Amino acid sequence: MVQYADADDFLASQTPEIRQLLSYVRQLVMVAHPKMRERFMYSSTLFFMCQDYVCYFGKIHKTQGVEICFVKGFLLKDEAGVLESKGRKIIRGMTFQNLKDFQAREDAFLEVLQEAILLNETQPEKTFAKIMFERRKK
Repeated sequence: MVQYADADDFLASQTPEIRQLLSYVRQLVMVAHPKMRERFMYSSTLFFMCQDYVCYFGKIHKTQGVEICFVKGFLLKDEAGVLESKGRKIIRGMTFQNLKDFQAREDAFLEVLQEAILLNETQPEKTFAKIMFERRKK
C-alpha cells in the first residue's frame, strides 16, 4: 500500500480527473461549517471532522470513481435515498465518477453532509468511537 506524507501529497498522486474531483469536494466540505477540520490518517485516508468524524474519501478507483463515506451513515435519514451501504453496517457512501457527476448531485451530497454535521452537534454523545466499541461488544 502506498503511503503519503500528507493530504496534499495524497491528492497530488491522483490522476488529474480524480484530483480535480477530490480537491473540489475537499474545498466544499471545509467551508460547510466553521468548525470543520481535516485529518489525514493511516498515510492514505483524508477524514473530515466537525466535533467528531463526519466523512472521508473512501475507495478511489481510476475507472469506477471515488466513494465519499459518511462514518455515521446508518444514523442519517437520507431522505433522498442517495447513500449506499454496500453491505456495511455503519458507514454509508456516495460514489462519483468525476467532477461533472459530482456537480450533478452536489445538492444531494450537501444535504447529507449538513445532516451529518447536525447529527454531531445535536447528539455529541454518539461518537464514532463509542458506536464502534458498542458494536464490538455485541
